[in-house]
Amino acid sequence: MAITARALDIPAPGGAINAHLYAPEDRPDAAPAVLVLMDAPGVRPALHGMAARLAAAGYRALLPNLYWRALREVGFDRAAFSREGDAERERIFSLARAYGHAEFRADLPAMLDALGVSPARPGAAVGYCMSGRFALQALAEQPARIVAAASFYGTRMVTEAADSPHLWLPRITGGEAYLCFAEHDPYVPAGVPEAVAQAMAASGATHRIERYAGTHHGFAQPDSGGFDPVAAERHWAALLDLLSRVPRPG
Repeated sequence: MAITARALDIPAPGGAINAHLYAPEDRPDAAPAVLVLMDAPGVRPALHGMAARLAAAGYRALLPNLYWRALREVGFDRAAFSREGDAERERIFSLARAYGHAEFRADLPAMLDALGVSPARPGAAVGYCMSGRFALQALAEQPARIVAAASFYGTRMVTEAADSPHLWLPRITGGEAYLCFAEHDPYVPAGVPEAVAQAMAASGATHRIERYAGTHHGFAQPDSGGFDPVAAERHWAALLDLLSRVPRPG
């Protein structure tokens, strides 16, 4: 399917969120909306490709730069990021640590407005790594506008913080969620998937939680050191299955 792609600046409190919108070329306004949330390394070619694939599958996909308060472009160096102790690795983690639930809560309405998401035309959210929890936050805090959420190898799901996801996941009232963890993940401590499963079981959301055997953190991103092409395709199948139940406009 032919697609369109355009850059846009989304007005937000304190400035503008720079983003890219991908959509099917044929009747883009009729496509269900998906908010594609970046992982810690930020918006880069690999994520543009993933958003484009969603558009080719028939969805309107918004890919925002969540680090917009600090910079418009990350300028990500994959090789340097993969080396322990490298300054590039610390730079990325510093950016990620500065973006939390409060920042996402402030940004979310503007991003949904840009997608044209409303109670009459609800959408979905998908997040990876640091943004797995943000996709679920969208489902929790905007239930009339976000009716489905997918979290792939989400990090910081169980913490000591007052806004730790495992504390508010039970308050999700509806919608549908898909959560997936890697079998080997240094960023997800032992016991976290089980704690998250307990929290989701107490929620009102239809949900499914899986752990892909033999996989490592980042298995869905083609530029990740943990990329696994078989697991990545399994991730696409699960994501598209979830999105197939998002109501189509009209």
